Amino acid sequence: MRRAAAQRTECAATAALNVLGQKWVMRIIRALGDRTQRFCELQDALGGANSATLSQRLKLLEDEALVERREVSVVPPWVEYSLTDKGSELRDAIAGIDGWAERWSARQ
Repeated sequence: MRRAAAQRTECAATAALNVLGQKWVMRIIRALGDRTQRFCELQDALGGANSATLSQRLKLLEDEALVERREVSVVPPWVEYSLTDKGSELRDAIAGIDGWAERWSARQ
């Protein structure tokens, strides 16, 4: 019984790391933080992501229910992105990993 639970956890962790390990994903999560941003604002905040890659990663994060995309219908129209509750919780987990990495890298 315990083995099956451990395998599910390992598979879930592996699936999460497959998403998080893609280029720009963790930086996007950090950059969105607590505020909604337009595509160009996000691209500027990342400093170097090309439009096609950023669009692909945002679509992936939207499919994973980590990011919400909202179209604003004004002239000219634009798109805004923000973290979902699930994405905000992930951002907190990433902050924990960042803290761990800083503590241990300082000791080496």
